[in-house]
Amino acid sequence: MTDLKKKILWQCRRGLWELDIILLPFVEKEFTNLNTQDQLLFQQLLKYEDIELFDIFVNKIEPQESQFINLIQLILDKHMKNHNGL
Repeated sequence: MTDLKKKILWQCRRGLWELDIILLPFVEKEFTNLNTQDQLLFQQLLKYEDIELFDIFVNKIEPQESQFINLIQLILDKHMKNHNGL
């Protein structure tokens, strides 16, 4: 595991169970498959406060910055695929 991935995994431990079950598996399984631009976007996304991330991922509130929309949808799609056992 790379140092960057270890750092990102640590940053994904948000203290909110709902975020942990979405973000941690995504990083563990998908982060290294992202292109460099999306990896950087993911790192920027983690700068949001926990409650903002909760609203984005759980309450499905669109983020203020539109550049995150595709990445967020990818994360949610992967979560639903894994959560539903598909």
